[in-house]
Amino acid sequence: MPYRITHSDEESNYRYMLQVRTDAPSATTLNVIQCNPSMASTSRSDSTVGKVSLWAEEQGFGTIQFLNLFARRSPHVASISGLSYPELVGTRNNEVLRHHCQPNSLLVCGWGATLPVSKQQYHQRLLELQALLAGIELNRVGAMVAGRYPRHGRMWNAGNRDLLPLGWDVLLER
Repeated sequence: MPYRITHSDEESNYRYMLQVRTDAPSATTLNVIQCNPSMASTSRSDSTVGKVSLWAEEQGFGTIQFLNLFARRSPHVASISGLSYPELVGTRNNEVLRHHCQPNSLLVCGWGATLPVSKQQYHQRLLELQALLAGIELNRVGAMVAGRYPRHGRMWNAGNRDLLPLGWDVLLER
């Protein structure tokens, strides 16, 4: 395996950050914000971690930090779709995002169009994130999904592998 999970910041049903080291001989870090965390941890990987790690290594990134819009952990959309907004976000999510997403870091959004939250919750979270990440450039990999959602990391396939800028105007378009 050309990557190894080195750290996970988690508690109970939440994962705030998962750190992965690739075989790239680089100190460069890639921060990837996804929608909500899967069950991956320091002892278990998954297909998204694998796919993003391979892409990151090809691009020369030595470390990946997986972060989330919503820190509530679940591999099944149905199991968290009825939770309240604070339950979805998690108590430390903003703190962790603020800590890892610095102006000099590369930040890629990649959550796709299958969201476990309502449109209102998604829009509210994007507005919070916009304020939290003010001054930090957003990026995406490949084409947008349905013209407005940054492609999920599992879909960073042939034809959708280019690193491209992402504007808040596109994300917040209703």
